[in-house]
Amino acid sequence: MYNYRDGKKRYVPNSLGSLYINESKIKDNERPIIYIGGQMEHRCHVLEQTGITLDPGHNLFTGNWFYDYSVFSRDKSNINGENLAKNLELSLKQANLYDVDLITHSFGGIVAALASKNDRIHAIYAIHPPITGTPLANPKIIEKYNSLLNKSELLLLQLLKIVVNTEYGFENDSYTGVDFRKVDLNKLVVIGSNLNPEKEEGIPLGLYNIIKKTSDMENDGVVIFDESTFNNFGINYIKEDRNINHFDSGNEESLSSAYQLSRKKL
Repeated sequence: MYNYRDGKKRYVPNSLGSLYINESKIKDNERPIIYIGGQMEHRCHVLEQTGITLDPGHNLFTGNWFYDYSVFSRDKSNINGENLAKNLELSLKQANLYDVDLITHSFGGIVAALASKNDRIHAIYAIHPPITGTPLANPKIIEKYNSLLNKSELLLLQLLKIVVNTEYGFENDSYTGVDFRKVDLNKLVVIGSNLNPEKEEGIPLGLYNIIKKTSDMENDGVVIFDESTFNNFGINYIKEDRNINHFDSGNEESLSSAYQLSRKKL
């Protein structure tokens, strides 16, 4: 299998995460673009598998630059958005990078948003981030609504209780969303969409229904997307041209399409 770290220089301030850069891709007068993925892909060590090449997806955009963070630690509360954001900032300092664009998926958007006030960061394109939270990150809360769920949804809830460990700080971040007082909203662009329940099936639809029944909020099967909430916080939100569920939004084609859409509309 392709090793996504090969040929890249690693900057590692501490055990929380590392910045990987393919220095052969550095060009004068070109803004660096760094990708930050979601916590599930990191936890499972499955980094954006993208078809025949078995390339984990870090070849996106201007070339093989990505921030890889830890989701395993004895001190589980230590693995949280703020600490990962600080580590990212230290990585940028070590690499002597300025004027950086961050393209993120899912929880990567929280990490980037919490680093947004750093003057080394130019803009953040957060694709399907849990920026305003998701109830899926706290199954114990969902259990209070058991009577609303059908058998297949209750089965998914049991699976969530196995997968989600609320002792980890990043789960609490995903549940509550970002404290926007800590975010430079002028740098943040959120790109996403809700899934279409009439055209979905299986796990994405089941998770969509769980979120809808327990919060009455539209979502992509993992993350809540409510335009009025975004407007209230002053978030620059770009709705995708088609309905995409959270899992599909993380593949190379969807990420590239969302990024190009945002550049076109801004």
